[in-house]
Amino acid sequence: MTADAAALRVRPLVAAVGFAVAAMLAGGSAGAADRTCAALETFPNPKLLAAMRRGVNLPGWDSEGEGRRPTAAQLQALRDRGFTHIRLLLDDSSLSGPQRDAYLEKMFEQIILLFSLDYAVSLDLHAGGIFQREPGTAEARLGDLWQAIAKRVRFLDPEKLAVELLNEPQTDSANWWPVAGRLAAAVRRILPDHTIVVGPAGPQRHETLAGLEPLRDRNIVYAVHYYDPFAFTHQGADWGGADDPIRYLRGLPFPASASDPGMKATIAELKAAGHDEAANILERSLGAPWTEGAMTPAFETMADWSAAHAQPVIVNEFGVLSYHAPRQARIDWLAAVRRRAEQLCIGWTHWDFQDGFGLIDPETGMPDPKVMDALIPRTK
Repeated sequence: MTADAAALRVRPLVAAVGFAVAAMLAGGSAGAADRTCAALETFPNPKLLAAMRRGVNLPGWDSEGEGRRPTAAQLQALRDRGFTHIRLLLDDSSLSGPQRDAYLEKMFEQIILLFSLDYAVSLDLHAGGIFQREPGTAEARLGDLWQAIAKRVRFLDPEKLAVELLNEPQTDSANWWPVAGRLAAAVRRILPDHTIVVGPAGPQRHETLAGLEPLRDRNIVYAVHYYDPFAFTHQGADWGGADDPIRYLRGLPFPASASDPGMKATIAELKAAGHDEAANILERSLGAPWTEGAMTPAFETMADWSAAHAQPVIVNEFGVLSYHAPRQARIDWLAAVRRRAEQLCIGWTHWDFQDGFGLIDPETGMPDPKVMDALIPRTK
């Protein structure tokens, strides 16, 4: 089926269901949310879109280490709290060579388990560096990977399963967007009714999405990642090496501003310790206050793009590294992002499950109650 033909296969009740989906996503908000939600009423797959409003990323599901793999009890606890979507990360290296069939079978079994717990699932291919590793053959390689994945899941329910073409493509829009269009068309030939998820190039920022035209396929959800301010959300990150200044940022609050005595003291301490670059990063980041209000332009950019093109946008990664962030500051940031997203009918998927950004309490092995309250507040 062609993309144009797929766009015409709108179920008779789509408009009515879409309105209900919009109302759920809006959470009772008005104003800008009304126009944004209205733009989604004719999306071809409203049931899946509704499920994608509250989710969590699941790295580690395929880990050899038992401690990193999610348990059925953990997943059930999240489902009971109101999570409805799992973003299942697929490792491109495991989809190469003789282990491919075994990995695809393992993936299939995990999807069925998640379906049994009443989750919708999006399959997210993690091969973002492919344009650096295989600059001349990246598109062909991605096509091969998706041929294998799509054929394995082609008979699974389109209202429960979506496919995400590539996480954080490490290239520019001029290269990625034409590739994304051709790749989506190739996947569509195998999966005529499944929703495709596509994000802009690089770290999938909202500014990049704003400069793009949607692909020629109505059944696409556009995915943005949100980690602003980066100095706060990634404070203490240690995977960039000893010379990465972000590792020296610790104990940073939210909200915050450049005039706060505590922030001035932190900058002075960094400079005194010889971490001038870290101090400069923090000073530049505080050029705009770290507040919930400061988040609004980013989410309005997403909502405006969604409304202009009548295509849904989700934030399918956002989170705060827990190593050195003050606990309450982290919780307050998560709650602020959730509110900004839901007020503009933007679904969200928390990063991550139980790694550094996780929402599982490492002491109990179950969902952290405070994080749960930030993401899905209990109703009275």
